[in-house]
Amino acid sequence: MLSTSSDPFDVARDEVEAAVRKVRGMHREWQRLLQSENTAESRLFKDCHKELQSELAQLSGDLAEVQQSIKAVEDNRERFRLSDAQLTARKDFLAASQAAHQEVQSSLSSIAVQNKLDEDRKQVLLRNQRQAKETEERQLAQESKAFLEEQRLLQKQLLAQQEDELQALEKGAQRLGQVAYTINGEIESQQRLLDELNQDIEKEMERMDVVTKGMGALLKTSNKAQIYSVGGAIVLFVILVFLILNT
Repeated sequence: MLSTSSDPFDVARDEVEAAVRKVRGMHREWQRLLQSENTAESRLFKDCHKELQSELAQLSGDLAEVQQSIKAVEDNRERFRLSDAQLTARKDFLAASQAAHQEVQSSLSSIAVQNKLDEDRKQVLLRNQRQAKETEERQLAQESKAFLEEQRLLQKQLLAQQEDELQALEKGAQRLGQVAYTINGEIESQQRLLDELNQDIEKEMERMDVVTKGMGALLKTSNKAQIYSVGGAIVLFVILVFLILNT
């Protein structure tokens, strides 16, 4: 027959007691972080929560093994030679450990905890929305500023271009004015020359008229020698007039 020292319950009990102490310690830290941190973004809380759930799962497995060992002993009481008091003590230990496990497990999913988790998620969501809105507003402000600056530079460029065009037109007008003034001077100079030429022609015509009249009278009263002399003088006079007109 096996003695109680060979009973696997002794080893399982030590492991369960250590696991329960660890779970309770982690649960206290979890509760502290739950109240002091924003659970939706706290890495400490998330890591603690994950580790606590893992320990609870491990404890649940250990409790199942303890329960199986108690059942095995209960089914083979003659083999293990346990009294009713010893069996009851084991069952009480199991019940107490299961209660501790259930207490912590229930705490993780309580309404108060869910409300805190929801509130933290809501705060993060609202903050992210506010930050996104502020970022969008800053971006719009920057884009508006950049657009206004672009328009200002474009307006400045257009004004400079218009000023250059006006200066070019002004210079062109000045050049046209100078050309017109020069042309007008040339026209006036040509007009003066024409007037002088007309005056010279009129004078010469008057002289020719006098000469013609004189010759007419001479032809009536003079001989051929005088006529030839007068004709030569007339030819010479015409040549002189031609030379004057072409100089």
